[in-house]
Amino acid sequence: MKKCIGCLIIVFSIFSSATIYAFSREIVIIFSGEELGNLEPCGCYDGQLGGISKRYSLIDLFKKQKNIILPVSLGDIPKSCNRQEEIKLEILFNAMEEMGYVLHNLGEKDIEINPQILSYLSQTNRVNFLSSNVEIVAPFPIKINKSVVTECFDFEKPVKIAFLGILSKVFLGSDIGDYVSISDPIKALKPLVKQLRDKVNLIVLLSHASREESVEIAKCFPEIELIITGHNIDEPKDSITCVNNTPIISPGMGGKYIGVARYSVNNKTINKSLERKSVEVIPLDNAYQDSKEMIVLLKEYQQILLDEDLARKITQAPLSNGLAYVGSFACGMCHKTIYDHWYKTTHNAAYRTLVSGGHQFDPECIKCHTTGYGDISGFLDPEKNQNLINVGCESCHGAGSKHVKSVDDTYGLTDDSKCEVCHDSAHSPKFQFEEYWKKIEHPEEMLKKLPKNIEQ
Repeated sequence: MKKCIGCLIIVFSIFSSATIYAFSREIVIIFSGEELGNLEPCGCYDGQLGGISKRYSLIDLFKKQKNIILPVSLGDIPKSCNRQEEIKLEILFNAMEEMGYVLHNLGEKDIEINPQILSYLSQTNRVNFLSSNVEIVAPFPIKINKSVVTECFDFEKPVKIAFLGILSKVFLGSDIGDYVSISDPIKALKPLVKQLRDKVNLIVLLSHASREESVEIAKCFPEIELIITGHNIDEPKDSITCVNNTPIISPGMGGKYIGVARYSVNNKTINKSLERKSVEVIPLDNAYQDSKEMIVLLKEYQQILLDEDLARKITQAPLSNGLAYVGSFACGMCHKTIYDHWYKTTHNAAYRTLVSGGHQFDPECIKCHTTGYGDISGFLDPEKNQNLINVGCESCHGAGSKHVKSVDDTYGLTDDSKCEVCHDSAHSPKFQFEEYWKKIEHPEEMLKKLPKNIEQ
């Protein structure tokens, strides 16, 4: 993985160009966006969509068809600001470079990440940074192109495609910093569209904005013939909007779908416009194999997590009322029948699934496969916290230190909201409490009179 090396010489670009030599009559614009840190499906359930491995295979399939491929990114690669997301950002940019991405339009989450890393990537990675209405000048300036124009040859006349990109002002918080300057999208686009419209065959806009805002932009600029948009659109299928003859389409969130726009070129009638053949969104399902190239990058990612020991560097939150975790074995001292039942459930195998998948060093995975991760006295180290490996009794019922010392009938009350912390829409979309509860329902047991003081 490329390492950030600090301050570099900064050169701002108004226009960037790329030259593509082609041997086909079809140009394919492939677009993704709003990955939000999703490098690969978590593996928590069958039939998951997305991942850079499947994306690579899809793009490679189009390349083998001898099409001209122009992959572009709408923006928002990370989902938050922490070290793990910084690592993901670099891994994803390296992945996009290998896939032949032309550009990456800046989203608000890209801007909120460590500016030093963003500055480094903008100047060392072959993927162009694009934004027609954003400038970043300090403390680590970002090399940003206001427009990217690709030139496709092997036609009677060269075919030129211009990409513009905007970020809606409504997505940036007030604390973004003085070093970021963002102008009104329509005002920023007006001179660029005017300059480009007679010089290129197609203008494409990457609009990191709501669908409503993108519609308004389409009304203002009929010269723009394709608008890639989307913000918080989870399921983009069948969501194409047309303004006049301009399709407005989203690739969705989480890297689960890939957008594809096909254009054909007729050498005899070529003029300003290309002929649009189709615009669609394709789910990245098991029809696409995991690519060897991306598997290597994903292993590199996991190795970096291990090398930096991120799993043990988390900030642990204090528990209320002086509580602490004691582990499921302590519960089994009195609740033997229930403990024996739990021992045979998948909850007791949760950590082993991480190990088998090579994700045991990933903080995002550990939190739902162990007991109390992120809390003081909770799981932190597999060797030191053997009693807290897997999803134990306290994952649902809460830390039990006071209960084992002095039995309290009110301890342990729980409901389906505790389950939904991990069984959320991203990792367990088919979760139904009644159905899932049947798999782990505690058997009835007759408890003997409990001692007043039970020590661990």
